[in-house]
Amino acid sequence: MRRRSVLQFGVAAIALAGCSGTNIDTSQPAALDMAPVVDNKDKIPRERPEPLTRYQFTCTAADGSLIGKFSSLEEVWASTRYLHVTDCQVDYVGKGPHILTPEETAAVNAALAAGAASGDASGLCLRIIKACTRTDPRTIAASLSIYGVPVVKGALTLAPLAPQAAVLTKWLKTEV
Repeated sequence: MRRRSVLQFGVAAIALAGCSGTNIDTSQPAALDMAPVVDNKDKIPRERPEPLTRYQFTCTAADGSLIGKFSSLEEVWASTRYLHVTDCQVDYVGKGPHILTPEETAAVNAALAAGAASGDASGLCLRIIKACTRTDPRTIAASLSIYGVPVVKGALTLAPLAPQAAVLTKWLKTEV
């Protein structure tokens, strides 16, 4: 071996030997030593409550056959038959009055700012949610014209990453 290599090897060995002899100060009690002991024998594990179902989506195919009944937009989008959906009926099925979530309120406000008729915020919200589901590609222009620009803007606010968002954006550019 060359002399330089031997010296480098020796310096590395000394450094490693010095590191292995490091003392740890144990004069302070460790945090785990001070933690209270809890007996978990009598505790029942908490279960997550069932998510509240707010909406029911009844989706059909072009021939009128039922594709499925879903309880969220995500379920509609994740359906294995999503590309066969031509229409979805959206109904509020939650307990009590239809109180909008902050996301739904933002979508309704975007639609109102775009010129939607004020009044029935719940009905406007349902139209926005329906626009987020899926519209038959063969009749998309006519369907979106029925919804109108305000509802489409609300749908893009509510679900900007929806599978149909690009189609909605493209249609919106031709209308505005």
